[in-house]
Amino acid sequence: MHIFKKNGIISIMKILNAENVSYAYKSEEGETLAVRNVSLSIEQGEFVVLLGHNGCGKSTLAKLLNGLLLPTEGTVSVYGTPTTDPKKIYEIRSKVGMVFQNPDNQTVASIIEDDIAFGPENLGVNGEEISRRVEEALEAVGMLAYRKGTPFKLSGGQKQRIAIASVLAMHPDVLILDESTAMLDPCGRQEVLDTVRHLNREKNMAVLLITHYMDEALSADRILVMEQGEIVRMGSPKEIFGDINLIKECKLELPISCKIGYALSQNGFLTDTCLTDEELVEAVCRLS
Repeated sequence: MHIFKKNGIISIMKILNAENVSYAYKSEEGETLAVRNVSLSIEQGEFVVLLGHNGCGKSTLAKLLNGLLLPTEGTVSVYGTPTTDPKKIYEIRSKVGMVFQNPDNQTVASIIEDDIAFGPENLGVNGEEISRRVEEALEAVGMLAYRKGTPFKLSGGQKQRIAIASVLAMHPDVLILDESTAMLDPCGRQEVLDTVRHLNREKNMAVLLITHYMDEALSADRILVMEQGEIVRMGSPKEIFGDINLIKECKLELPISCKIGYALSQNGFLTDTCLTDEELVEAVCRLS
């Protein structure tokens, strides 16, 4: 969210805004519509999670949001500037950073600090500022002690934290993570999630997390549910996971805590939706 004052009037602008966006992949057989008439916005400090089964268009939407793909119809804008403006595309991509599923595909150098410096160098940042950004980014993800090492000897979770740092060095205002925990073991997943939540809460960075792990959505401010290229529902975690019909129709799973809570409510023990393990434990303790 960008706040500015003009003629005594305070206005608010979304960081990221998509209006009636559609995208079709073209092939010899014709066009395949992957994203259909999607509208959404993201403000500073928001933690938004995008859910949906494989093939529903989540990754295509992510690439549209930072200009890797351009809409077939509709408009995506960053601070009011459309991604279709060729003169602003590098600025847009630095403001909307992306971290992909496989951290090895984002590694460009054999030394970690050189890898982090790659993005700012391509933006034309001066050497002194690059050094400051590298240190700042590595410290933000808890990897400063590894700056002289090689990324190829790191664990999966550490590699993904380095990938996040390489994006942070470009000073984005929105961090998009496209299934960034999908290839990690539980410890690696937790490392990445802790890092992302720290950036969101302590640095006030907007986050869009695309995931198929339902438990990762429990701490979101908003959840978007995507089905066949469309956003079919927006709401809080309690609203989304409390709608069992929606979960079934979109072929999603309930988080374990919600699943147990739902089973207890079906048998008349609970009345409220329990999101976290802590909420479930408190609700069960009140029964005794």
